[in-house]
Amino acid sequence: MVQLNAYHQPIGPALAHWQARPQPARCVLQGTYCRLEAVDPDKHGDSLYQAYSRARDGRDWTYLSVGPFSNRIQFDQHLHAISQASNAVHYAVVDQTTGQALGTLALMRIDAQNGCIEVGFVAWSPALKQTRLATEAHYLLMAYAIEKLGYRRYEWKCDTHNAPSQAAARRLGFRYEGVFRQAVVYKGRSRDTAWFSITDKEWPALKTNFQTWLAPENFDGQGQQKHRLGQHVTPTPTAAGVRRLQQMLALQSELNQLIDPNWRVAKQDYYRAIWVECAELAAYLDWKWWQQSERNLPQLQLELIDILHFGLCDVLRANDALREQEAAAALEQLQHAQDTAAGDSTTLMHALERFTLRVLQTRHFDFEGFALLAGLCGLTLDTLYHAYVGKNALNRLRQLRGYQQGHYHKHWGGQQDNEHLAHLQARLPVEQDNYPELILQALLERYDTFFSGETQARNGAALLPPLSSR
Repeated sequence: MVQLNAYHQPIGPALAHWQARPQPARCVLQGTYCRLEAVDPDKHGDSLYQAYSRARDGRDWTYLSVGPFSNRIQFDQHLHAISQASNAVHYAVVDQTTGQALGTLALMRIDAQNGCIEVGFVAWSPALKQTRLATEAHYLLMAYAIEKLGYRRYEWKCDTHNAPSQAAARRLGFRYEGVFRQAVVYKGRSRDTAWFSITDKEWPALKTNFQTWLAPENFDGQGQQKHRLGQHVTPTPTAAGVRRLQQMLALQSELNQLIDPNWRVAKQDYYRAIWVECAELAAYLDWKWWQQSERNLPQLQLELIDILHFGLCDVLRANDALREQEAAAALEQLQHAQDTAAGDSTTLMHALERFTLRVLQTRHFDFEGFALLAGLCGLTLDTLYHAYVGKNALNRLRQLRGYQQGHYHKHWGGQQDNEHLAHLQARLPVEQDNYPELILQALLERYDTFFSGETQARNGAALLPPLSSR
């Protein structure tokens, strides 16, 4: 959870025992399908030149600062330069079966003091592209930098126009962080740079992901993958964040199915809905200097639950186990959060703006930013879950009682439906595993005491769809 200093300002986690990391070495990294060796022009020159020469044209060099090379002399000069680089270590990717070097990549922009390092200068030949060797090469270098050398941040940067590079970064588990505009001048043109990263905290799950994908049983007799990279990541089922996330995803899926059976293929822009909800949340902060207002913490919490609704939809539609693992890890931060507001309005507004900006930039939900907001607003993992369950049950009630058709009544007995929900939640046992069923059934019973006749006439003998096992 976010830490606060003596001035009640949010600060990053302490690193009391941090030390600068060692420089990467010109070593050999052994894998199953390939090995990485520090580039040696005499050893790798012939096979690399032959491998690159099989490309139909020079398009593979468009987004690199060098190449394409019109002759062997130019290529040898390039190879000699990268082999002698003082600020990077370039590795050749060598096929374990043939002993031929098929491409290169480098550890570069090495910031040992802060534990940051970049993988770059990735130059694959046609024989290396979209192969197990290529994926394993990245895995070997990640493991070496993060696990062996102890770097805490592993970066990937590329030209924003380089769509294949950005797709590769996402496939390998890098998280998109944004764009540095006019960051580089190369080959006589300007480059906006897209930034991606992996942190040491994310590495254990990614490592398992790579190892499972690279296993021989993941490939058929023709060498084709059975499961794509990322499908095998499964969070630890005992973690509180995982358990709560899975419970909420199950409830959200059922609600979505009730609203639209084809919701998974529909074109809802969830990130835009999140953006609008964030603006509504901001209205309950006392930032408007032209009118007298007070921060409304209960309403802020309710708005966060509405935002979470769309975040869960985003995760469900992505169907990406790695994203689920990241979401669970973020929610886990709320496990030990305080149930009182931890930030003033300025702190909350800045956190909200950062969250909204990231959602708009990535067009995906930012669970880490959301967890920070929730903690600052006094929500714990359990209170967040119980609030979400209640709102989900209310939304299910609305759908079951004709909300889309205009039949639903939002006021019963002089109160709004969310007031009835609050009363029921105050007296139902939230610790029971069947709490979602209890709150939904209680809402249905209370609603039908006011509108039983028209509800029966409208719904006939329709049965309540069962909830998923929790």
